[in-house]
Amino acid sequence: MGQIKCVVEECKYNQGQKCQAGEIEVRSSGTMSVLNSEGTACETFAPRE
Repeated sequence: MGQIKCVVEECKYNQGQKCQAGEIEVRSSGTMSVLNSEGTACETFAPRE
């Protein structure tokens, strides 16, 4: 997998703005029609402890 940029500081997979999760899942955020990145959500997010 290529490097995936992440700017969500609260996610435990974010290390130096790079996602360290083994895999990610991205879905639409509430609507069936997505026109830009604001319409998506990362399902892999997990809060830092």
